[in-house]
Amino acid sequence: MRGQSALNLVMTLKPGHEAEVWARLEAMRGDPGGNAVLPFARLEGVHFARLVLLPEAFRRGGRRYPPQLVLAANIDGEIAPCLAAIAAAGGAGLSELLRHCEDFPDPADPARVHDFLDAHRLPVRAFYVNTLGRTLAQVALEGRLHDALRDYLDTHDWRGQSPQAVRRALIRFVAGRDDLREALSPAEGPSRWRRLQGGGLLGAIALAGLVLALLLWPLTLLALVLLRGHEIANAPHNRRPRDAQVRRLEADEDHGLHNQLSAVGRIQAGPFRRLVLYPALWLLHLASAWVFYRGKLAEVDTIHFARWVILDGGQRVYFFSNFDGSPESYQDDFIERVAFGLNLVFSNGEGWPRTRWLLFGGASDEQAFKAYYRDHQVPTAVWYRAPAYAGRSAVNLANQAAVRAGLAGEMSEAQCRAWLRRL
Repeated sequence: MRGQSALNLVMTLKPGHEAEVWARLEAMRGDPGGNAVLPFARLEGVHFARLVLLPEAFRRGGRRYPPQLVLAANIDGEIAPCLAAIAAAGGAGLSELLRHCEDFPDPADPARVHDFLDAHRLPVRAFYVNTLGRTLAQVALEGRLHDALRDYLDTHDWRGQSPQAVRRALIRFVAGRDDLREALSPAEGPSRWRRLQGGGLLGAIALAGLVLALLLWPLTLLALVLLRGHEIANAPHNRRPRDAQVRRLEADEDHGLHNQLSAVGRIQAGPFRRLVLYPALWLLHLASAWVFYRGKLAEVDTIHFARWVILDGGQRVYFFSNFDGSPESYQDDFIERVAFGLNLVFSNGEGWPRTRWLLFGGASDEQAFKAYYRDHQVPTAVWYRAPAYAGRSAVNLANQAAVRAGLAGEMSEAQCRAWLRRL
């Protein structure tokens, strides 16, 4: 099974070059797939991608975060071939953009550009994939299949035909199409036991953690006291972003079925919150890979990809996601269904709505959470979505996969009828 990877490149801009970089990114926005700087559509297996310019920021105590250019992509397979493809596809246009970054080589041939990109990779701390192993080629094939079967059904008279007979006719139709015949074979995916194994793994980790907490109860008690003390001391920002900033963010949203979010925040000062955040992200990554890999993150089924990346030597974290529907519905899904999961990770950031015992409160405060969401959001300068996703939600993709799966094996009359209703 070919898995997906998260490409994360973070490059610091040279002083005074932010305006020039914005101008080049603005020129790319109109054609993310075919622009002259980095044509994402020419990169094989890229589901979603973005370029984000993290603005200059400051922290109490005088810490400065310089402007940084972030290139992120959700890709099929390994990262190394993708880096080589980026260096080759970008050419002179990409070099003109990256020359505004510190340490960029001069002259910049593809090999040196590749080495520069590779040197600026950051690891993903937690990576969520809607359906593990579903490649971009599979998305495209199953989309074509679904549309072709619907058209075939609409252009024929099926009166008097049983569901079994209709299914057999559809299978013959697919077998006769060179562009669809591959769909007669089931898609490769995780084994049926993977979720059970993942549940057992997380259960074992939870049990081991509980046993360890009981054996080391003085340290556990101290950790709980420290946690509650940090929660009480945390001052929620409760900042409402300016109207102009909100309008700027909204200008890039709700142009279709899919939306994106780019956000960055500072981790609370001191070692304690890092001791909470790093294991929380590790558990989230583990759960995403072993339990929540078949269309839902907990109870939320609208997310295609999401990632958490720590940068600036453990000072800040950014969160990127690609999802269906409006930002408002996206926020409501988390508030109503998995507020505790947001608290587990994001409460370690400065200004998060006040939590109780790590899991409670926090994101449950709807207005405070939505203000925090907007206040920490940054514009996504360039956002690319592969054409195969056009008009297809995560739920649609799951339905199309089920249609393909129904072409193989035996079915009862009732199963055939249910399968045909998917079309």
